Amino acid sequence: MTFPLAGLLRVRGAQERVAAEQLSRASAERAQAELDEQTAISSLADISAQIDDPRTLMAMAAARAAGRSTLSDLQALVEMRRGTESEAKSAHVEARRDLKGLERLESTHRVEATKAELAAEQSALDEIAVVRTARREGSAA
Repeated sequence: MTFPLAGLLRVRGAQERVAAEQLSRASAERAQAELDEQTAISSLADISAQIDDPRTLMAMAAARAAGRSTLSDLQALVEMRRGTESEAKSAHVEARRDLKGLERLESTHRVEATKAELAAEQSALDEIAVVRTARREGSAA
């Protein structure tokens, strides 16, 4: 006896795999954004504090301003990636929960189907035993 929701189980399995892939991608993008943020922080820290002339001062000020702007953008990107990862994690948990529920139903169905098959087999064996006993008693009389 086949599981009546087998098609839905396959769909839920595919949905769970897609959600897992999206979570993996979101986690990798978040990690990359955090790495980029740390690189920008290190680059800003490496800007020399030695000022020899006004041009150097202007160049250093421009570099710091550009670096801070970039860092601000990267920090916003990190927060956005964290939010995306959190949403992907929630979607994966929900897809996993849906899949597990159907898998439990399928398992229960298999157990019940096996019980029904065994009961039918036992009934057939009992019937054979009754018929043989009746034949033996009939031939003995």
